[in-house]
Amino acid sequence: MKNLEIYENFQQSNRVFFNDSQISNYQKMWDWLPEKYRNNSFFLNVWQQMRSKKSLTKKQWTELEYLLKNGKSRYEAGILPPNY
Repeated sequence: MKNLEIYENFQQSNRVFFNDSQISNYQKMWDWLPEKYRNNSFFLNVWQQMRSKKSLTKKQWTELEYLLKNGKSRYEAGILPPNY
């Protein structure tokens, strides 16, 4: 039982959770993004997961948050190399 508690705490610490008001605010940002990002399979899947499960992994949230706040991906901004 102790190992199960440790595993559950590990899983939760690796995720970012969202409430309905946060999602509605990010929905406004999402709607203003260029079409190429809203139709991009990676960002679209992450966005749909955020809306349905109300949580993302920290890495997914890092990518989506940068896109929402800056209007371009971290790759296009030059933060990540193309072969990352």
